[in-house]
Amino acid sequence: MARLKKRYWISLSILMFIIVLSLFGWRSWQEFRQEYGFSINWYGAHINLSGLSFEQLTVYKESQFTVTAKDVLISWSKLSVQNLNIDWQLSDNKMVTDKTKNVVNVTTEKQNQSEFSYSSLLTIIYWLPSTIHIDSLRIYEQNRELFDVEMTATKQQEAIHLDVSSNNQYVANLSATLLFNQNDLRIDIQNGVLTTTINQFGVQNGKILLPFTGWITDNQFEFNNSGNASVTIEKANLSDDFQFNQLNGTLTFKVQSLIPIKPNQISTTAKLALNKFNGIYKNSEIKSAAGNIYVDIKNQQFTISVPSLNIQEINMGIALQQVKLSGSYTAPFNTPNKGIIICKKAQATIFSGSIFLQANKLNLAKLPQQLNLRLKQIQLKDILATYPAEGLAGDGAIDGLLPITLLSVNNKDGVTFKPIIKKGQLTTTHQGFLQFENSALKNYAKNNPNMKILTDIIKNFHYTKLDGTVDYADDVAKLGLHIQGSNLDVEDGKAVNLNVTLEENIAKLLTSLQLSDQISEPIRKRIEAHLKKESAK
Repeated sequence: MARLKKRYWISLSILMFIIVLSLFGWRSWQEFRQEYGFSINWYGAHINLSGLSFEQLTVYKESQFTVTAKDVLISWSKLSVQNLNIDWQLSDNKMVTDKTKNVVNVTTEKQNQSEFSYSSLLTIIYWLPSTIHIDSLRIYEQNRELFDVEMTATKQQEAIHLDVSSNNQYVANLSATLLFNQNDLRIDIQNGVLTTTINQFGVQNGKILLPFTGWITDNQFEFNNSGNASVTIEKANLSDDFQFNQLNGTLTFKVQSLIPIKPNQISTTAKLALNKFNGIYKNSEIKSAAGNIYVDIKNQQFTISVPSLNIQEINMGIALQQVKLSGSYTAPFNTPNKGIIICKKAQATIFSGSIFLQANKLNLAKLPQQLNLRLKQIQLKDILATYPAEGLAGDGAIDGLLPITLLSVNNKDGVTFKPIIKKGQLTTTHQGFLQFENSALKNYAKNNPNMKILTDIIKNFHYTKLDGTVDYADDVAKLGLHIQGSNLDVEDGKAVNLNVTLEENIAKLLTSLQLSDQISEPIRKRIEAHLKKESAK
């Protein structure tokens, strides 16, 4: 009997201790609530040896926020909540006047709130249990849900370790240690790691690993990567025009902003080290892109710079190989298509020769503007192999200069850019030959005896000089060629001058090439769908 009474006395002592502690905490809370204007409501309160529990607990401050917790259990060592909803209500800052009509500066009010925020936070953290677990934490802004997560917080010496994971289809996990820096009145973030798997927004099998550090005060924050963050995306359809099949790279970054976050206050620097990228833009296929891409966001404008980007191939029906790019693009956020392009290098191999843009600065807000495209050692035999014609063969190397004028055009889809070429120049660097003989040409010669000499000459025409002009507008290219040379088997090799004019719809030509075996199946399907849509109009 004595042992039984002793057991009861121990249980009663523990219960009394919990009651006294709860009363003390309640008194402190009442003083805190009255000082800072909080209100609290609850129902279904119970107290036992496990601690203090509520079926629902609501804390709110009028016109600022409401915190609603359901199935709450509070003990000395643990706080558990089934559902915790936080709803922020944004309110405009107002000037406050006293009875003597003296204006109280809003800045001073914010500073007082800032001091309250940190000191009160330390007080709250001190009295919190050593472990906090929330099954569902939902954050709302003006009744709009921002996110829903599961959270566990473990108190450490002068710090809290957080583990957060998403409760919806966006798979994400966050782990970080929050250190309370009393000297700088801020929260330092250490050992932060964000991992996420993305299978939304047109992205398939996207994975991001983001180690970071940083700090937060009541009115600003800063985040930095603490190692190489990795980005891997297997496939993504970002728009009707842009999709990619593989992206693999590492990321470094620094983000700063005032709180609340506004676009004009964000300052960001980031570097994407692209290890491999394959994608499709409109009807062009991009293969094996690699290099560093820098992004800088500051003062409501962004800059994308590329010190060196190498692309194995861009296939638009005609393949550009070994593409090398270097330059930058800067534009304001409100007019992203009216920025400034600085081209330091843009070159590629094509038809066993090369093309490159001369270094220039292009202001898209002040069109029209001109840039020059140079051609060097373009091989005629490769052109004819890519764009074959019955009975036509040739050899030779061509240089050229094409002045491209970029225009802006307003249409139903917004502002687009259109290139035109006037008086582009082509010339050969060495001698070469042209051979043209087919059944249609033979029939033409039979019906036109006066043209027999010409048809005989071009069966094996060796030229000493070939030059021409190029004009391009509205998808149509016009090529005027002047050729000097002879056929040694005709009229004793007498010198002949030939003037040839060619006209071609480049858009239709590229489409026909893209529908050949030289282009990938996704491109072919896109083109066929587009042609079907056009024919149905």
